[in-house]
Amino acid sequence: MKRHFFFTMLAVLLLAVTGATAQDKPNFKPAPLKGIWQLCHYVSESADVPGALKPSNTFKILSDDGRIINFTLIPGSDAIITGYGTYEQLTDNSYKESIEKNIHLPMLDNKDNILEFELGDDDILYLKFFIKNDLNGNELNCWFHETWKRVVMPDKFPEDIVR
Repeated sequence: MKRHFFFTMLAVLLLAVTGATAQDKPNFKPAPLKGIWQLCHYVSESADVPGALKPSNTFKILSDDGRIINFTLIPGSDAIITGYGTYEQLTDNSYKESIEKNIHLPMLDNKDNILEFELGDDDILYLKFFIKNDLNGNELNCWFHETWKRVVMPDKFPEDIVR
């Protein structure tokens, strides 16, 4: 009797662990978000033309351990960290940034921010996120759109680069 009870309890425990493990797995394919991304803007000489994608001096690092760091290079000066925290992919096209500190958007400090994303051709990341209130509590109710390009390592060091 004790032996039957032992095996029954062992079977129940194994089923519980298996069920819990299966529920922990995401039901989506993780996107290749990790890497270094450079913020870009569309620049045009004409109001009627969308323009070309041009890189800025702001970067986002999404590390493989779930950390996020945003930083900006100040031309002719230093680089500064503008925000940091953690991130986690939630669905096929969204992830959550848990912002610890952000000097550019301080209303996000110690808050979770859900971003919708789309990965385009040529390693382009399109982000969209909603901000309800500004730092003073004024209603913004705005969607913000950002375009980021993955920073890659070339095959060799560029000859015309100034260091």
